[in-house]
Amino acid sequence: MKSKFDLYQLITPNIDDYAQYGMASVYGYAQKHGYSYSVQRSQLVEDMHVNWTKIEMIRQALVSSASEWIVLFDADLILMNSEISLDFFIKKVPSNIHILMPGDTHFFKWRKPNAGFIMVRRSQHGRKIVDEWMKASRGEGRHLADKHPRNQGVYWNYVMPKFYNNQQLISRRYCAKYHWFYRFIGHGKFAFHITQTDDENRRENMKKLVLQKATATIIEWATAKLRSHRSGLLKLL
Repeated sequence: MKSKFDLYQLITPNIDDYAQYGMASVYGYAQKHGYSYSVQRSQLVEDMHVNWTKIEMIRQALVSSASEWIVLFDADLILMNSEISLDFFIKKVPSNIHILMPGDTHFFKWRKPNAGFIMVRRSQHGRKIVDEWMKASRGEGRHLADKHPRNQGVYWNYVMPKFYNNQQLISRRYCAKYHWFYRFIGHGKFAFHITQTDDENRRENMKKLVLQKATATIIEWATAKLRSHRSGLLKLL
């Protein structure tokens, strides 16, 4: 049976230490809801920062997939409530909306999206947005392509102005980002993006949260899968 949503993560071997927990979280969620789920282990864009492989992965999936939506979760994101399906985020989305991302947590970027959770409609317009994103990273936005926050900087400045009426922000109530003030705004009803911290704290935070939601067995499974597949696209569901 065809899945309405194709889920993807980019997990290159150098981040396995913490990404195993993100993989365990997303795998359990995808399995519960009957979604397709794949993990890319290789860098697809060799001459650019590895973060651009996320966008290239979406671009390729928009061409090859038969699903209605392509969904990307960052490797350092933990799903906090598996009862919330992806249909929840699109059930009231009008036909002119082709890309959804959470609002960035930072106070000065609240109307700008965060690329840690991306939903793209598999449509001509969805492909056009992602094609423009990759094109801008090598063209007018190339000076931002390797400068943090890379994907987001290029999107904010060169893609969003052209497609503002085709994007929708997912409330930070549902997808929160790790920050010093996150304890005041919570982990997010759906997802918690553990960025802006060092790898050791990221790993410990992710492990703690996953073990609250899942068994150690699924973490062991994820670890074994990553160890046995060091490159290429790993299709899991």
